Amino acid sequence: MAHVRKDIRDRVASVLTTGVTLVSSRVYTSRVYPLSEAKLPAIAVYTSSETSNLMSFQPPTLQRSMSLTVDVYARAVGTFDDDVDAICVQIEDAIGADFRVNGLAKQIHLISTEIDYNGEAEQPVGIASMTFEVAYVTSILDASTAR
Repeated sequence: MAHVRKDIRDRVASVLTTGVTLVSSRVYTSRVYPLSEAKLPAIAVYTSSETSNLMSFQPPTLQRSMSLTVDVYARAVGTFDDDVDAICVQIEDAIGADFRVNGLAKQIHLISTEIDYNGEAEQPVGIASMTFEVAYVTSILDASTAR
């Protein structure tokens, strides 16, 4: 059985695969993926951190807050800012339409976006890193089932 974290990542990736047409289904559930120029633009979905608090004793339940990162990789050309903004709009709209992550979470919402440029690669790449907060609940005894 998979942790609810994985189920949430997989669901978000699935929503982005169908909802972000500007990346032509190049959505990966890994922070490390070899991206050649032919595979750009692309999206990587991964978990960057999580905190939890005891929500109740009977039954013992954890309220969790996960930081889910959605990185957008695009060629750093003259239209980079416009290209990334257009992709970010599609990401926000797709995730917003699945606000409860198909019942896996209580909510998901955007908390920050950072945009940077990396000229060290073979092809200069721009990266927009979007961080979403995902609130979800599990039993202390079962991290594979959302409550």
